[in-house]
Amino acid sequence: MMNRKRILVVEDDGAVREMIAAFLSNAGYDVQTAADGFAMQQVLESAPVDLLLLDLGLPDCDGLEVARALRARSKLGIIMVTSRDEPDARADGLETGADDYITKPFFPRELLARVRNVLDRAGGGNLDMVAAQTAVFGGWIMDRPNRRVVSEDGRAAALTGAEFDLLAALVDQPGVLLTREALAAAVAEKKPGAGPRAIDILVSRLRRKLDDDGTLIETCRGHGYRFAGVVARGG
Repeated sequence: MMNRKRILVVEDDGAVREMIAAFLSNAGYDVQTAADGFAMQQVLESAPVDLLLLDLGLPDCDGLEVARALRARSKLGIIMVTSRDEPDARADGLETGADDYITKPFFPRELLARVRNVLDRAGGGNLDMVAAQTAVFGGWIMDRPNRRVVSEDGRAAALTGAEFDLLAALVDQPGVLLTREALAAAVAEKKPGAGPRAIDILVSRLRRKLDDDGTLIETCRGHGYRFAGVVARGG
């Protein structure tokens, strides 16, 4: 029998929780539920989970802090589920390391599409998982161990250390809006104190070196950048 992906739905609204659980169960997933942070922790400690659907408005904890703590030690897929749709709220959620963000009310089919997308690229619930050794996108191959990016015909992109780290941060979360602050944190080792302007310059250099007209690295005006290319991983 095929091993089904395990999803944990953390939602304090009983009707919404059961609706999501029933829909995802019918779609073929193994679904567990929790009404608060304490119950969530019990489920997470009982067995690995592939994806967490996390309501931000929990009665006993801050959903943002929960997501941040989980991301620090796991590649568990995380989708924020909330009624807050302000740009700042969305940015706050994604800055924690969440993979996606969906607002209530939503169409079940949209939720299912987001679930499938995150499960396709998430590492699962085991702790301390490492990134794939290679990533292929837009005619380029990223070789992580050797910190090289080469075209499919063998031409190397002469990236600086900060440019490589910035690209890796974007490629690791395709389709996800990353703020300039989040990207600055990703390049902090190679470029300490990088601010928004420095990130804009790095992105501009990356685009030039990757022959990208904005199709791969998409500008989200006023917020940051999103990697819009299709990424295949290996190694």
